[in-house]
Amino acid sequence: MSGIITITAPNYSKLSYIRPLIKNVLETIEETYIENTKIPCCLLPTSGREISITPLFYHAAFEAYSAKKISYIPSAEIQVNRGNSKGRLDLALIGKEHIELIELKAGRVKLFGHITTITNKIRNKLKEASGQLEQIEQHEILQSTKLNLQGLAIVNIFLLVPESKSSNADLIHARVNEIMNEIKGTFTYALRASLIYSYQHHINLDSSKGKGESSIGMITVASRKENIDQM
Repeated sequence: MSGIITITAPNYSKLSYIRPLIKNVLETIEETYIENTKIPCCLLPTSGREISITPLFYHAAFEAYSAKKISYIPSAEIQVNRGNSKGRLDLALIGKEHIELIELKAGRVKLFGHITTITNKIRNKLKEASGQLEQIEQHEILQSTKLNLQGLAIVNIFLLVPESKSSNADLIHARVNEIMNEIKGTFTYALRASLIYSYQHHINLDSSKGKGESSIGMITVASRKENIDQM
């Protein structure tokens, strides 16, 4: 049994080009952390933190570029100036016409919690990423390139369920579909993806210990900065 991946975007979306990247990320998570039981739990990344997401995205982007699935050259953990301080940009995709500056965000939600709580979490993460992109002093980057700059936020939400419901595949699939439909109506221009793991996930074992919860999948939402700013 393999994980179930779905990726959708509106026909007028300009983000279809990152579909291979998102697909690679979700496949990597499924193959590396779900199907592979050789990795000790203590060596798994903490799924709700951005620091565990950036290496996955860089690896997936480089694989997609090497396989000629995307034409954008990836770079990660880039030092940038943000006002009076320096920070790091999670990921950049350098193409022929523009450079995509990408901030990655991650979090956890209860799958059977209120849908508005889930969409609000996604919205807040998107706005947080947009704010970080806004702080970047782009003129310094533009001094060394003639390419245009675009800002992109990618939010990854990991789904937790009570252990009593974690084996109910039909219930989980129906709920994920319900949430994805709500996301479609809420984030009109976004690319949306979901992964339902092939097995219950122990990536959250330490952080969820004693709570009786399992991680059963994740949702990814990617949106351009200008669309986030209009929310």
